[in-house]
Amino acid sequence: MRIVARRTGLSSHVIRAWERRHNAIEPARTPTNRRLYSDNDIERLQKLHRATHSGHSISQIAHFSADELDTLIASDTPHPEQIQGIPPATSTQPSPPTSPQQDPAGYIKNALTAVRNLDAKTLEEQLFRAEIDMGRNKLLLQVIEPLMQQIGTLWSEGSLRIADEHMATSVIRSFLGTLQNSAPSAANSPLVVITTPAGQWHEIGALLASLTATAAGWRVIYLGPNLPAEEIAGVALQHQAQAVALSIIYYSEGDHQLGAELSKLRRALGRTAHILVGGRAAQQHSSDLKTVDAEFLPNLSALSTRLQSLNTPPSA
Repeated sequence: MRIVARRTGLSSHVIRAWERRHNAIEPARTPTNRRLYSDNDIERLQKLHRATHSGHSISQIAHFSADELDTLIASDTPHPEQIQGIPPATSTQPSPPTSPQQDPAGYIKNALTAVRNLDAKTLEEQLFRAEIDMGRNKLLLQVIEPLMQQIGTLWSEGSLRIADEHMATSVIRSFLGTLQNSAPSAANSPLVVITTPAGQWHEIGALLASLTATAAGWRVIYLGPNLPAEEIAGVALQHQAQAVALSIIYYSEGDHQLGAELSKLRRALGRTAHILVGGRAAQQHSSDLKTVDAEFLPNLSALSTRLQSLNTPPSA
């Protein structure tokens, strides 16, 4: 199962759920009832994964034939004119109808209830169900990102205890780590190094950025949180990364550490790589970002769009 998960980019939990709930595949069985996945099974799971990454519900596409999946994937592939904001030609491929289960607000509400109850098991179950019902892209953009924003706001307002926030962060970090370990990576794709700079210990935003970059077709070197500029630059230069993405969560007025770290990073990189910066405190460092020619990206959707544009050859 680990090999299948690695080849498809899906977690073992999702593969079993797609098989049991939606009959997406029917693997053979050994005499001892162990699953045997053929190359065709793996190829089908890869196609289903790509389709759900584009926002299609597994419940609506699980019965699609291989040809139907190919058509659906082709219709979802972004064209250069889409990335640059030019409306594409009208597609004749209808999108599957939205399932009543695909309600981000419902998942967020249930997740927040679990957080307030310190119910780690239910919180994890809600995240797994959202991934299965909505696909990974919508899970990241429409559930986990706004959920973390709400948790941060409620905690700062005093509506959540420190213990609630810590439990939620622990569960979500573990969940995202599982997704990251199973994320596929194409050998010839452009490379982005993702981390948080020195003094920034909160890594949920960086993990979300890592998964978003993978979904946008990039290879990712994820370095975890709190890394000095010289270490980030060393990895980026060694592996010839086209971009470095940083998540910034904390802001302290009068603290010049981040500005100094960004300046060291830009000096070490020269102009060999783009510096992309996001996170809830990033905009408060706008002057520092401008000084080092770093790009502020307000959310995961903006990050995905920017990475897609960097990965698209300029038109002749």
